Amino acid sequence: MFLRTLLASLILSWSFSVSALMVSDVDIADKVSVAKPQTELTLNGAAMRKKFLLVDVYIGGLYLEKPSHSPADIISSDSYKRMMFHVLLKRVSARKVANALNEALVINLTKEEHQILKPEIDQFLACFTDIKLHKGDQVTIDYIPGKGTLVHIPGTEDKIIKGKDFYDALLQVWIGPQPVSNEFKRQILGISDDDNLEADS
Repeated sequence: MFLRTLLASLILSWSFSVSALMVSDVDIADKVSVAKPQTELTLNGAAMRKKFLLVDVYIGGLYLEKPSHSPADIISSDSYKRMMFHVLLKRVSARKVANALNEALVINLTKEEHQILKPEIDQFLACFTDIKLHKGDQVTIDYIPGKGTLVHIPGTEDKIIKGKDFYDALLQVWIGPQPVSNEFKRQILGISDDDNLEADS
């Protein structure tokens, strides 16, 4: 009886330690490990992205070595980072996802910045060619200090895009001056009210 109770307690404590947040009935891990040697990242915040305010598209989660509410600090930090996407649609072309990200990049970058980063952007978009994503799939985009952006898409080989500038630009899509939505930005930054969001945008 004692062993059964102890085992139940251990299982319960384990479930709370690995899953700190639930969004749209999806468990979002509190901690993840990236790279080799493994580096532990903590969930900074998670949010659901809707299309036309009606269709649930994906859940995004931002993981950092040191959680922060500051977009400027997050982007400038040369530390491990992960942006995770959990697909909610039954089926979607990865190319559509990539095109949406590219459009968001155009909005958040100057023409000069976009031109400078065009080789990296093209390399990133090429990662999504002829791929279908399904409900439950997770795409991860990691920043590896000293190497660059590691793109993981289910069913494909991982790709590395060298340098830090591209990842900095990509983060603007979600935590930049013109994010996919202010609510999404607020939630993945872990900010509890819009006043704080406006103050640090």
